[in-house]
Amino acid sequence: MTFIIEATKDDHHTVDIRSTAIVAVILARKLAADGYEVSIRSPTGRLYSADQFNHLLTSKSLNSEG
Repeated sequence: MTFIIEATKDDHHTVDIRSTAIVAVILARKLAADGYEVSIRSPTGRLYSADQFNHLLTSKSLNSEG
């Protein structure tokens, strides 16, 4: 599975790829704490904003993403 984390702050844009939801959420939360606007794209193409990251960590979501 591939989770794509996109983060933007001022003129800086970064894209990172992680293989599991939990690792993607950890990185995304760290970036958000550093002031970045962050989103995660799941393997199915669904886009999650920062207020939806917890949905990626539920067992139902993890099963449907894989």
